[in-house]
This record gives sequence, structure tokens and C-alpha cells, in this order.
Amino acid sequence: MTAFAIPLASAARLQATPPGFRFEVLHESRKPGSQARVGRIHTPHGVIDTPGFVPVGTNAALKGMTNAQAASCGVQLQFCNTYHLMVHPGVEVVEAAGGLHRFMGRPDGPPLITDSGGFQVFSLGKETTDDAPELKRRAAARGRNAGTLLSISERGVRFRSYRDGTVLRLTPESAVLAQKSLGADIIIPLDELPPLNVTRERLGR
Repeated sequence: MTAFAIPLASAARLQATPPGFRFEVLHESRKPGSQARVGRIHTPHGVIDTPGFVPVGTNAALKGMTNAQAASCGVQLQFCNTYHLMVHPGVEVVEAAGGLHRFMGRPDGPPLITDSGGFQVFSLGKETTDDAPELKRRAAARGRNAGTLLSISERGVRFRSYRDGTVLRLTPESAVLAQKSLGADIIIPLDELPPLNVTRERLGR
């Protein structure tokens, strides 16, 4: 089994907070009981107005749209999928290319956000009685990727690559380190997506 290994130089970057990040609230709802607000996130790769639409480029590319077209549409934040990038081309390849922005040919932006791999734990996991039809194509996805989710424990998750069968281990620590090496502006810790009808007992576990 192989586990994602982080170079010492990359690990050292975890100790420093990159400059250029801040969040400002532009407007807050005055409606009683509402917590709605309009904000702005400042990052080294650009400004993100919130709330906003975030397109997903699973393997660091938007399907059917060029970088220029995305920019002309006013895309301020793009999503990339850590699990799929770990499978191919590999975190080390992206880092060697200078991080996601340079790998994508967009060194000046827009800001990028990566996930933790937690969605694949949900979408590739076994069907349970708590499931609801909130993920319409889940059954089809399980059929195409049968056997890719090997185990889930307190220590993390084990996947089998759908490309070459390599076993990948994702832990709370390695999920963060992988995203730091990818070079995203915003990263997400390893999370769990419970199904719609999840019980309080299961949430407690």
C-alpha cells in the first residue's frame, strides 16, 4: 500500500500563514432571524464575492470551456478535486509543475479551492438504509467504480485507484498536506457527508 508522502520543504510551509488573505462583510440582512450576508474574500490570486457560483474542474480543467471563456464569464473561484488529482496525475506531479495554477496555465488566477476526498467516501460507499435520492446517479457511479473504496476507519480511508489499482490512503493529515502541495487558495479538512436520512446515532459515531 502506498500513502501520500509530503516533502520536508512542503511540510515547512504549513507553519506559515500566506499573506494576502482576508474576509470582509459588505452587507448583512436586517430580516429578523436571518444570517444572510454579502461578503468578499481576498486571496493572493484574486477577490471572491460571496455568495457566488463555483464551477468544478475535477482534474484541474473545466469540461467544454477554455480558460479564456471561463474568465469572460466572470469565474472568481474554481473547484478542483483532490481525490481525482491524487489518482491522476498525482500530487507530486502538480507540485513539481509549480502548483495547480501553473499546472492549469493560469498563474495569475482565479483563486482555487480543493476538497478533502470526503465526497468520494460518500459517493463510492456502500448503500445504507439512511440513504435518500439526493445523489441521483450514485448507483451508476458505484457500478462503474466498484471496489474503489476499500475501508473506512478512525485512521482514515483506503481507496484503490480506478486507473492502475494502486492503493491510496487518505487521512485527516494527508488530506491537508496534499491540498497544501497542490497549492490551492482555500482547502477543506477531511470531512464526512452524511446522507439525508442519517440518524442521530450514526452522527454521534
